Amino acid sequence: MKKEKEKEKKKKREKQSVNSRASEEPAAEPPFSESSLPEHTDDLSGGMNDLRQALEELGGKWRLQVLWSLRSGGELRYGTIKSAIPGITDMMLSQSLRDLCQSGLVERQQYQEIPPRVEYRIRPEGITLIPVIQWLIDWQKNRMTTEL
Repeated sequence: MKKEKEKEKKKKREKQSVNSRASEEPAAEPPFSESSLPEHTDDLSGGMNDLRQALEELGGKWRLQVLWSLRSGGELRYGTIKSAIPGITDMMLSQSLRDLCQSGLVERQQYQEIPPRVEYRIRPEGITLIPVIQWLIDWQKNRMTTEL
């Protein structure tokens, strides 16, 4: 009973903070315009292979969060990335970093020191995804304000 009331209070506070941010920030513009959308065709699979490939590269709930944590462009160590992503396990962070390195969106630099030091940096191809991730964040914020 007590936990439920605490959850309700937390939700109210989150909604209030979202509302105050929404009034301060202008509505997000999508990274595309209607004129840039492909013409509708009767071929329902149009672009589906590209979408499938993109989802394979970015799939899972952690990879976009890892990219977002690296958005500054600077080199970050594993522990810094982990502390920026609440709830991620060591196994999931390691796997996500490995997958992002394999896809060429993140680079890994290992220094031959004792103790060993490893740093990660977003690559230019990964930086091109940051506006898309920002758009998703803004989209979610706008959804939250319209649900109230």
